[in-house]
Order: sequence, then C-alpha cells, then structure tokens
Amino acid sequence: MRRLATALACLAPVGVLALPAAAGADVFGSVSLASEGALPGSTHAQEAEYAHHSVISADGRYVAFEGSFAGHKGIFRRDLQSGEIATVVQGDAINPSISEEGRYISFTTNVRLDEENDANSAADVYVRDMDKASSQPCPKGWEQSQQAREECAFTLVSAVNGSSKGLSYEKPEERSLGALAAGRTAMSANGEYVAFITDTVSNLANPGRPATPTGSEPPETPALQVAVRDLWHMKTELVSVRLDPSTDLPQLDASGQPEPVPSTSEGTGGVVGAAFGGGANIHATFPSEWAGASISADGSTVAWLGQQIAEQAPTLRSPLEPAATPGYTEPLWRRIHEGPMVPTRRVTGGSDPLSPACVASGQTELASPPTLSDPCQGPFATDSGKESTAPVTWASGTASTALPEGADYEPQLSENGTTVAFLATAREVVSGEELNSAQASDDLYVANMQDGFTRAQALKRLTEIASGESDNPARSAPIVDLAISPDGTQVAFASQRTVFPLATLALVSSPSAADTTVELYDADVADETLTRVTGGYEGQPSEAPASTASITDSPSFSADGNMLAFSSDTTNLVYGEGNLSGRSPSEVGNAFAVGRLQFAAVPTPEYFSPAPANPPLAPAWALGATALSRRDGSVLLDVEVPGAGALRASAQSSVLVRSAVRVGRAKRRTRVTVQTRTVADKAADALAQELIPVDLRLAKSYSPLADTRRGLSATIDLTFSAPGRPALHESVPVIFLRAQRPYRFKGRTRAAARRTRRRGGR
Repeated sequence: MRRLATALACLAPVGVLALPAAAGADVFGSVSLASEGALPGSTHAQEAEYAHHSVISADGRYVAFEGSFAGHKGIFRRDLQSGEIATVVQGDAINPSISEEGRYISFTTNVRLDEENDANSAADVYVRDMDKASSQPCPKGWEQSQQAREECAFTLVSAVNGSSKGLSYEKPEERSLGALAAGRTAMSANGEYVAFITDTVSNLANPGRPATPTGSEPPETPALQVAVRDLWHMKTELVSVRLDPSTDLPQLDASGQPEPVPSTSEGTGGVVGAAFGGGANIHATFPSEWAGASISADGSTVAWLGQQIAEQAPTLRSPLEPAATPGYTEPLWRRIHEGPMVPTRRVTGGSDPLSPACVASGQTELASPPTLSDPCQGPFATDSGKESTAPVTWASGTASTALPEGADYEPQLSENGTTVAFLATAREVVSGEELNSAQASDDLYVANMQDGFTRAQALKRLTEIASGESDNPARSAPIVDLAISPDGTQVAFASQRTVFPLATLALVSSPSAADTTVELYDADVADETLTRVTGGYEGQPSEAPASTASITDSPSFSADGNMLAFSSDTTNLVYGEGNLSGRSPSEVGNAFAVGRLQFAAVPTPEYFSPAPANPPLAPAWALGATALSRRDGSVLLDVEVPGAGALRASAQSSVLVRSAVRVGRAKRRTRVTVQTRTVADKAADALAQELIPVDLRLAKSYSPLADTRRGLSATIDLTFSAPGRPALHESVPVIFLRAQRPYRFKGRTRAAARRTRRRGGR
C-alpha cells in the first residue's frame, strides 16, 4: 500500500499538494482497570484484592492474571467486553499464558488438578479449557467416563511423551520443584503447544523409567531442561538438546534420540543446566517466578535464557571462550518445527563462531581487548572465563544486585519467531559503549534470526544508559520486564529511567517528572519512536504505594499491537483503586489494559496553481513500475503508463528442466539443465495515462516453486506499445514467495484426525 500511495502521489499534477498517507499513532489512551468485575451470575462488580502477571489474548478481549479475587487466591480471567470475571483455577498458581481467543490458559501450580495422572506434590504445568464450566480438579478414573471427560477442564502439560501420565521427579514431595512454564509466552496462539522447563531431575527424556534412582542407576534426565508439549497429540519434545561438536548437530543417544543437556553445580550451590533457573537462588521461591521458555505464537520456535552454552550451540573451540564456562548466561533459540535434528542457535553473544569470516579464519580465541576487527568477535564484550550468576546476559555482580523485585528476563519472540527481544548487561562492542563498569544495569535489544546475518548485523539496540552512576535511577535504572508485539514492530518495557539518550528512538511523549516509580514504555521499532504509556489519570507522575517499592511489569500485546496489558502497584493510574495500601508487597497491585489511539488521516487543503503559459505541459513518455511480493505467492505490479496503449508483463526465471535423451538404441536417461523459462505472463490495456495494477501469478507448472524457503526469483519484462510511438521496456526483479503455514507435528493419520474431531478436539 505504501508503494501504491507513492505511485499515486507521483501522478498528481504540478501545483497539487497530495494527501499524506496515514501514519501509525504512538499515543495511548486512558488506562483501564482489568482486575475488577463481576463473578458469573452476579451483578455486583468488585476489585481484586491484588493482581500480578497479567496477559492479554491476541484478539484483545480477555486479560488473565494471578492474584486474589472475592477472597480466593488463584488465576482469573476478565472479559473486557462484558466485565465478567471467571475463575481459571484456585490455590497456588502462577504465570498465566493465554491463547489467541482466550479459551485456553496455561499456568504452573502444585495443586493436583488431575488426580489420575499427577502422582506427586511437586509443581506441574496445566492448561485450563475455559469452555468447560467446572473448575474442580479432574478426579481419579475420569478418562474412563465419557461424562467426566466432557467435564474435565484441566490438561496436564508436564507429562511424558505419548501419554497423559505426568512426569516423575527426583523429589516428588518437594512442592517448589518440578516443572515450570513462563508467564505470557508459554503457549502458542491456538493453544496447541506449551513450552516449559524442568527445574529438577525428571524422566522427561525417557518416560519408561522413574526419576528416582534405584541402586547404582543414575538419574535419568538432568535438571533445567526445556521441553514443548503438543496437547492435541500428547507429544512431549525435548527442546534443549546436547550438541555434537563434530557435526554441530544434536547428539543422539544409543536409541537414536537427541540427548538432554547435562547439568552441574555451581560453587554457590545452585544448579547449572540448559536453562537458567536462578543460580544459587533456584529454589528460593515457589518456584522462580520468571524462569521458563518462550514459544512463538505460531508454535514454530522456542527461546530461553540458557546456560551450558557450549553444550547446546556452536562456540569457539577454546577453553578461554567465555561461553565454555557452564555458568555463562545467554539467550538461545531453536526452530523446533523444522525437525529433531535442527541445531540450537545463539541469539547473540561475546563470540560469533558461525560468522563466515570467523569460519574462514580458523580462529579459536577472541582478541583482547574486544574489537570488531576480530572476525570471531560477537556484538558484546565478555570477561573470559568469568561466570555469571545473574539471570541476564553476561551480568556482573551477584544475583541480589542484578535481580530487581519482579524482574523478568526471558527472551521474547515475535509471532513467527524470527525476531527476538532480550536484555543484556554486557558492554556492546558494536556501538563502542563504555558506561558499563560502574553500574549493574541492563539495556534492551532486538535481534533478527533470519539466515544471512552475522550476530553484529542482526542486532538493533533500543536503549542506552545515560550515566555510569548506579545510584542515579533516572539515568541508569535497570529494565525489569519486556514484551514484543506479534509482528515484531513494537517492544514494551518497564523501567525507572526517565532519560533515554539513544538516537535510535525519539521520545515522543513527555518524560516522567519523577524517577521514584517504574513506568511502562512502548518502543515503535518501525517508526523509531518511544512513548511513555503509564502516568497518573490526571496527567501527574505515577505514584508508588507507601508500603513497598514501585513495580510495573508483565506487559503483553494483542495481535494487532493496539492493546497492551500490564500489572502495576502504582496508586494513581486509574481513579478509585482500593487495594494499594496496608498489605505486604506480594499482596499489592492490579492488572490494567490500555489501547493505542488510532487517528484518521487529516486532509491537507488543496491548492491548484495556474499552469504556466509557455512552455506547454507535456508528460514524459516513460514507463515506471513497482512490485510487491504477496503472501499468497503472487506479485502485484503498479505500472505507470504514459498514455493509451497495450501493456504486457512477462516474468522470466532460471529453472531446472528435465529432458529425455537416447543412450544407445533402447535406453533413455533424464538430463537436468538450467534454462530460462517464462513462468508468468499477463497483458492489460490502458485507455490513457494511468496507474495500472497487474496481478501476476505463476503458471500452474511453476506455482510449487513459490513454496520453497527462498521462493522463486524472477525478472519481469514490461513492454508498452502505442500507435505512432516507440515501444517502452522496463525490467523489475521480484520474488514469488508464498507464506509458510504454521508447523504441525508429523504422524497424525487421517483416522486419528477423525477420532479427534469426534471427541471435540482439533
């Protein structure tokens, strides 16, 4: 549409001011309270006693949150249209994630909601189907009763592959151990896939044996592994797989299955595994509230904050490589829909061993000090061999200084998984940052995970501290939470900062007048603007509750990026909040929702100046064209023709051609050659000087080539002929590329699909 608007503007007569194209607004409306409403069957609206960890559905209708409502602790769902509050689950439950239409909600709990399959008291991951009215646990034997199956609203996610039986853990009685799903980012949009981690020894990789060792038999699957559960097919896939250093592919065990990543112990007593779990404080809370893994909305990709990096992804083959240290922390990324042998990739880091220049150099160690002239240098500087115990990339200091209350450091994924938003404390070599030695802060980045980029080329920085003084929160306070919109164009983050010096984002709203509260900001990566979202309902600065330090966190976007949900304990976001004083910090706060304002285009007054008397205006006899590749595999041409005539568009491409050749008298063989062929062709007539849209589609025999990963490259030859005029020619390079469909696990037969539909599944 932008190309079409530009072309139309070019056709405007001299002296006419063309109308400007509508631009996306970076202005947010009034904040509304999402953690209030009426229970089903009641007309009395009430406010939650407290609410944390909110998440909004992709359609923008529902907000789920954990907290306490009507005297009951648990997870709840607010319908923003009707105002109704529905109970998802009661009891100890944390970290909700929600499907695109709000039907499915995942969470972590140590309440046994499936008495048939959950055989321990440890924490487990569940999904609630909100279309089923009962919020009671599924009783023993429910799978043998048709009525019980229809009423059972809970599905155990942390279960063994191919079965509904729950995982076994090394200490089944320990309520703070087990499995954990991240809040907001653990579930795919359709509710089919849920990502989780195991923070203790389990039978995840081999469901045939219990996790508790018998005799001298070692425990089965190490702690802190990443997995994804396919709920519709009862499949659990190990995501954190061990790297075979000889092939840089997943290492297989004796049965031909990928091996899990080994775990070890830190000197401080914490566990180091495939996913970061809190270091020495891994079991300090029930459980670590921010740990887990993120899955993309289309279910194709998983990202997590990893340790044991050298056991999972390619690194420099040197003991001095920072990533060779088990406790080194870095975001990792894996495209699970491409099959079990797809390797894990590093999102960014202190080294870039897969860079073509690094591979060609044969180098095994980084230069010191870090420099971009080093072919193996990554975007960040790291201390060689120095372990990190904080849940941020390459953090210095201890977990207590680098972990603000309520902080969440999970990397976040766009809808298709190609864009990753993350936080890092290390000094960025690319921009020459120097203000990192006197503070324990972090900054916000996004990385492009598409092929063809080095890690330095893929990186885009969004924030930068304005001072090296750690006691100046306005300039160097840490970023405590983040979220990325499904299309990857917006990143929301929470911070106490009020000064943003980086020129990448222009602050288009007034900064906060005080640095005593954590505010929510929205960075529009496409427009390169930064907007402060939160503030007092009368325009005054946000105010922190008297009983505790302020925190604003848990942002999440709707699918179109126009709705934003978050949690906060500030006292003046909306008028009349009543749960913000006199309680402990864990029992203070509310869930909120805010919409981005959409402005219609304002017409610019038109003014027509008189045409000059001499010389007469005559349009140039020329041909112009722009091309747009569309998701359905076609190409839309906007062709500007100078007058009446005939237009023909013909796409030429080099393709493989198979032909039969005779060998001897009786034998034939097939010869494959690369030849240029016409893959698409279309003609159109013009009645006058105008802009002609041409919908060019591949011929039937060449249409499958648009489904390949890189599509079909072609050159469109345009020919325009008119009586009494020389023919005009123009060439336009294009790509015919059809958007890939979301991945579905293989192995589902037609008969199984029919059975699933009869049971009411998908």
